[in-house]
Amino acid sequence: MKVLASGKIDPTTWPNTGIGRINPDGSRGACSACHSRHLFSAKVARSPESCGKCHLGPDHPQKEIYDESKHGIAFYANRDRMNLDSRSWVLGKDYSAAPTCATCHMSATADLPVTHDPGERLSWTLRPAVSRKMEDWEKKRATMRQVCGNCHDQRFVGAFYTQYDITVDLYNEKFAKPAGELMKKLAAAGKITPNTFTGKIEWTYFLLWHHEGRRARHGASMMAPDYTQWHGFFEVANRFYNELLPEAEELLPGSTDFILAQDQHKWKKGIGKEEREKMKKFYEERYGK
Repeated sequence: MKVLASGKIDPTTWPNTGIGRINPDGSRGACSACHSRHLFSAKVARSPESCGKCHLGPDHPQKEIYDESKHGIAFYANRDRMNLDSRSWVLGKDYSAAPTCATCHMSATADLPVTHDPGERLSWTLRPAVSRKMEDWEKKRATMRQVCGNCHDQRFVGAFYTQYDITVDLYNEKFAKPAGELMKKLAAAGKITPNTFTGKIEWTYFLLWHHEGRRARHGASMMAPDYTQWHGFFEVANRFYNELLPEAEELLPGSTDFILAQDQHKWKKGIGKEEREKMKKFYEERYGK
C-alpha cells in the first residue's frame, strides 16, 4: 500500500486484502483476508471456504484437496457440530467432529496457542520446483504432530509422515531435479535464452513443477489420493515424458540421455517378453482373464 502526498491511500494499491500485504507503517497482512468484512467474525475465518479465496486453482488447489480428503468429508458431514461461532475454539474441548484448514495450521489445541503464521507447523515447502525442508523443520513438524495427536495416535501420524516424505522425495528425485538439470543443460548450450518464457519448453517446464508437481505434493500433504495420483503424478509423468523430453531432444539431440539412463526411467526402453509374460500372469491370477 502507498500513501499519496495528500495523505490519502493510493487507490491503485487499496483496497486489497492479501495476507502478505505491506502496510504504510511497514507491518504486513490484512486481517480481513481471513476475517472477512463486515462481520469480521472468527466463524468465517475458521471455515474452509475462506481459505479458498487464495488457495484454490490448478497450481495450489488446497481447498479442493481438503474437500476430497477425509478431513473435508468429515467436516461437511458434521458442520453443525463444529461450534464455529464459539468464542473459545479449542480442538478436543469445543469441537471434535473434524478439523478445518484453520484447525491444523493456525488454531489452538489443548497444548498449543493460536498462531497467525500459517507456516509455523509446516516441515516441507511445496511451492518451488524442488521441495526442501523448511528452516527448523524438525520443530515445525513436532508442532504439527501435536495437532494431529489430538485425533490420531502417534503411530498413525508417524506412518503418514513416512509416506508423505517418500512421496515428496519421489517427485524431487524422479522428476524435479532431472528436469531442472535438463533446463540448465539447454541454457548452457544456448538453446534457451536468459529471458524467461520465450520458448515453448520453458512453459512446459513451468507447468510441470508449478501446476502438476504442486498438485501431487499438496495432495500427499493433505491425504487426498486422487490429487496425489491422477491430478498430480499422472499429469507430471505425462508432461515430463510426452512433452518435456521430446521438446528437449528436438532442441539438443542426446540431451535427455542422462535421464533415461537412470533406473527410474529405464522402463521407457521397454520390457522383455519374459517380464511382460510375468506381468500378464500376475494380473490374470489377480483379476481373472
